[in-house]
Amino acid sequence: MESISNSTATYTYQRRRPELTPCYRVVQNHLSTFIADREREDRPLPKYVVKEFEAFLACGIPAYGFLRLACKTCKEEKIAAFSCKKRGFCPSCCAKRQAEAASHLVENVLPITAYRQFVVTFPIPLRYWMHANKELFAKVYGTVIKEIHKYYVEKALATGIKNPKSGAISFTQLAGSALALNPHLHILCCDGVFQERKNGESFRFRNLPTITDQEVDKLLIAISSKVLKHLRKRGYLDEHGEMVNHPLADPLFTDHESIAMATASSIVGRIAFGPNAGKKVTRIGSGFGFQEEIPLAKGKRCFSVNGFSLHANT
Repeated sequence: MESISNSTATYTYQRRRPELTPCYRVVQNHLSTFIADREREDRPLPKYVVKEFEAFLACGIPAYGFLRLACKTCKEEKIAAFSCKKRGFCPSCCAKRQAEAASHLVENVLPITAYRQFVVTFPIPLRYWMHANKELFAKVYGTVIKEIHKYYVEKALATGIKNPKSGAISFTQLAGSALALNPHLHILCCDGVFQERKNGESFRFRNLPTITDQEVDKLLIAISSKVLKHLRKRGYLDEHGEMVNHPLADPLFTDHESIAMATASSIVGRIAFGPNAGKKVTRIGSGFGFQEEIPLAKGKRCFSVNGFSLHANT
């Protein structure tokens, strides 16, 4: 194959070698034992989890299949090992999927305009409830998106813009920086509103003044208040914010004790299985706070209250 070169560097294709990475070695050395231990405890892993691990161990390894590629110009040959194409935790396939999604959004979806990213995190008990109950997650997600759209629309109306419409896309990230389970939202919003033109066939974008610390504070209070109100309405919290009941978990968690244990342990930073099960890995806060709690400024355009956090400075 021909090298790609410029005035400063020359690049040649090198096969990815996942077998040399710490992640691969850990899974390769301990997967069989881990699966056997769960079965011995009568807490077997779901089949899709086992398949995900097994596919990861074959991803990028030529012994499990490859393509033979040849350059028509120089006749040099290379091999490209098959990938697992899974959505779980394979670093290579997940990175490729992320790159493809980003490229699609930039080239085909997102208009050329200003954007702002809102990152919303939730109280630790709510993280488990949301992760284990799709209906509750959808309700909380809908509340967050509705309040952010409401902020933009009301701000536009206050500046005299008629019939404003806001736009956003969002992604749910399941892990925090320490790889503990922490479902939270990354919401990319057009930092302004769209207004329908007089011909009724197109829209134009209208910029709005930059969001202030006071507005982030107010928006976070609105989000947390609406979510807590829903939790109290469903009987999960009492009027003081104390947990009195748990939402029903989805069948995946009720039918597979291993998944429920791993989920609960990861969220609170404890070890789920083995001789050290129950021991803490790190300390992270807990609870929903109290109803009269005042939002705490954690940085520019970043506040937390009642276990909720909103970052809007990007």
